[in-house]
Amino acid sequence: MLTFSRKAAVELRDRMALRIGAARAPRATTFHSFCYALVRAHQDSDLFVEPLRLLSGPEQDVAVRELLAGQPDLERLGLAHVRWPDELRACLTTRGFADEVRAVLARSRELGLGPGSLDAFARRIGRPDWRAAAAFLAEYLDVLDLQGVLDYAELVHRAVLLAHRPEVAEKLAAQYDAVFVDEYQDTDPAQVRLLHALAGGGRTLSPSATPTSRSTRSGAPT
Repeated sequence: MLTFSRKAAVELRDRMALRIGAARAPRATTFHSFCYALVRAHQDSDLFVEPLRLLSGPEQDVAVRELLAGQPDLERLGLAHVRWPDELRACLTTRGFADEVRAVLARSRELGLGPGSLDAFARRIGRPDWRAAAAFLAEYLDVLDLQGVLDYAELVHRAVLLAHRPEVAEKLAAQYDAVFVDEYQDTDPAQVRLLHALAGGGRTLSPSATPTSRSTRSGAPT
């Protein structure tokens, strides 16, 4: 059973335990906790000595703002890999621009776009600002890897990639017979891809809503 907050996961576990017994109750957890456990289980020990750490929202804000603020210095030294359009250069040190860039990075990962595919898309539609964002995404991901940290969008993206590996998919298929999603309508594209990977091979994926929610049960199991 997958849901979106720790509070909801605890409530689901308690309700299922009361109804069918703790020993028989399905596992209930958040999407991010599930993804972290999956990524952690397959973490390359040669690359990461310490466990991967998740960035909080404020920490990610600081990381993006510091990288953007350092762009002019890198340009002066001839070391810049990101070429922001001239009309955006004055915005690099502003919080509003950092928020916009962070949103683009997160949305790109939700859609499964890497730096290369984002750059190709930006070329096709003639968006030099998005091409710069693609180069910035590559730099940002390199920094995360060097620091051994992940943001939440990257965590789900990597979990999706893992879930599609044949050897990992086989283990997941043996571990879960059905996947239930509380408040399915709140899923983003990356979470939907994860669910499709988990529910492959004939397993059941059942969208559902809690009795206390305003939404109604949507769709039949697929």
